[in-house]
Amino acid sequence: MKSDSGTARRYSLIAGAFLVCGILAAETGAVTIKRIRTGWASDTFAIETDETVVNPAGCSTPDGYISDSSHPGYKTYYAAVLMAFSSGKPVNVIVSNTECYSGRPKIMGIYVAK
Repeated sequence: MKSDSGTARRYSLIAGAFLVCGILAAETGAVTIKRIRTGWASDTFAIETDETVVNPAGCSTPDGYISDSSHPGYKTYYAAVLMAFSSGKPVNVIVSNTECYSGRPKIMGIYVAK
């Protein structure tokens, strides 16, 4: 049987991508947003939840999760957070394993549960 090195290479790249994502990000379980904070004279927002904050990067002020308008995905995260908060839906928050912003875990994604 002949090996297809192109297929093997593709599988290696896919496996590597999953490994990198697991190293760079952590995910909360389903959490309830209790408050949305907006920045003081800055284009940021943060969310507070009823559950304990996941803080894999060891941020100094783990009182919620934060995003800034300079971060990729900011508008999408904010839209998902506003929708989830207004409808009372739980979310899963994806945060950086390595980065904090303003001392808080940096948002990398928001999953809205049904």
